[in-house]
Amino acid sequence: MMCQFHLRTPLWLVSSVFLLVGKSSAAELGGVVVGFEQYDGPATIAAQSVGQYRLKIDVDPKGEREPLAIRVELPASGRNAWPAADVEVRDARGSALAVRRNGIEWHKLLIPAPAVRATYFVEAVDPPGGGPLLPAEKERQLTDQATGLSLTIARWYDCRQAALSIRFDDSHPSHLSKAIPILREYGFRGAFMINPGGRDPNSRRQSDFEDHRAEWEACAQRGDQEFANHSAHHRGAIGDADMEAEIGDACQVIWKLFPGKSKLMALNLGGGTLWETTHTLRYFLDKHHLFDASQNSTCMDDSYGNRVATFRRMLEQHIQRGLWCRIHYHYIGEGLSSSEANFRAVLDIAKEHEAALWIAGMADIYKHQTERSGSALSLVKSDPRHLSFKLSCLTDPELYDQPLTIEVTTPKSWPRDRIVVTDVQGNAIAVRTVQASGQIMLRFELAPRTAAYTIKLGP
Repeated sequence: MMCQFHLRTPLWLVSSVFLLVGKSSAAELGGVVVGFEQYDGPATIAAQSVGQYRLKIDVDPKGEREPLAIRVELPASGRNAWPAADVEVRDARGSALAVRRNGIEWHKLLIPAPAVRATYFVEAVDPPGGGPLLPAEKERQLTDQATGLSLTIARWYDCRQAALSIRFDDSHPSHLSKAIPILREYGFRGAFMINPGGRDPNSRRQSDFEDHRAEWEACAQRGDQEFANHSAHHRGAIGDADMEAEIGDACQVIWKLFPGKSKLMALNLGGGTLWETTHTLRYFLDKHHLFDASQNSTCMDDSYGNRVATFRRMLEQHIQRGLWCRIHYHYIGEGLSSSEANFRAVLDIAKEHEAALWIAGMADIYKHQTERSGSALSLVKSDPRHLSFKLSCLTDPELYDQPLTIEVTTPKSWPRDRIVVTDVQGNAIAVRTVQASGQIMLRFELAPRTAAYTIKLGP
C-alpha cells in the first residue's frame, strides 16, 4: 500500500453563517463561493457551513423546470484552504454524485441538479490529519555526547540547497527531437508527462506517443529521464469507468516501460480537460500510486513573456528559501510554445546554480520530501569510539526508494580517514568527505527504511 501523508493543518473552523443566493449571482461563505452556473431564473440556493470542510446546500426550484448546475469554488490556498483532492458531493440519502471539474482546478466543482427541492453536501471525506503522526524536525537530528558526533537527515539529496524539476507535457515529438537531447547535453533529468493511450476510437486525433512509441521505449530503457501520467488521451472523462481507464491505463503503460521500478509517479490531468466522477481525486491517487502534480508549477511558454528573467528570479528565491522550484514546458522549437534559444537560456541559468540545486524528476523529489517528513534518527548505543543509531522511516519501501542523505559532523579527535560506517550485517556504507560551512563533514546515503547502522573509529 502507498503511504499517503496528509500534511495540511486544519486551520478553518466553520461558522454557522447562512447565505441565500439566486439567479446567476454567487455568495461567499468562509472562502467558499456558491452559486448557479449561467442561470437567470427563480430558483435559489441556501448554503450553510455544518462542520469542518463540510457544506450543506439546499436548492429550491421555485417553479423552475429545467435542470440546474451548482457552481462551488473552494479556497485553494491560505488559512481557509480545503483539501480539494479529498472532496466529494453527496445527496441527502448519502449517495455520491457525479461532479464535473477541470483537470488542474479540482477545487472548482460543477454539480448537476434536477429542478426539484433537494439537499446536497460538499465535504472532505478524508480530512487532513488522518495519516500517521510525523516526527518533529528535531527528531531528524542526533547529537551524541560520548562520541561528539552530530547527525542530520539532509533537507535535500546530497545536501543541496534547493530542488528543481523540469516538466514536459503532452508527449510531443519535440520532446524526443529537442528536449531530451538538450537535457542530456546539460546532464539534467526531466519529467515527461506522457499520453500513452494510443489512438482514441472516439476521436480523429492522432496519438503522438503511438507514432513515436519506439523512441519513447528507447528513452525509458536508457532510464535517464522520468515518465509521468498525463492521462491516456488528454481528453478528460465522463463517468467513473472512463476516468478509471484514462488514469489506470496510462499507469499500466508506464509501469511496463519501467519494469521492476517503483510504481509511484506524478499525475497531472491536464489543463482544458473536464472530468466527471463520483469519486474523490484521492481515490484515484491512492489506487494507482500517484501524487497530484497539477499545482505550484510555472509555465515556461514564451507567450507569457520574460520567461528567462522570471525563471532566474524565481530560482534564486527558491535557493535562498530552500524550496522545490517547479517549471513546465509544452513544445520546444522555433514557432512552437517555447523556442530552443529560450529553453537553452533557462538551462544555462540552472547550470550556473548547479552546485546548489538537486535537479531531478518530480517523483524523485516528491519521494524525498515524503520520506524525510516520515523519518527520524535515534541513538541505539555509543562509547568514545563508536555510535550505533537507527533510521526510522514510515514510507513504503516498495514505492519510496529515493535515498536519504545523512550528514555527519565529527570531532577533531576522529581522523576522517579512519571512520567506517556499516549496516547491521557489517556491510560498509560508501562515505565521502566534504567541506561545508567552514567545516569538514562526512556524507553518505541510506535507503528510506527502518534499519540500524554503526559509525566507528577504525584502527
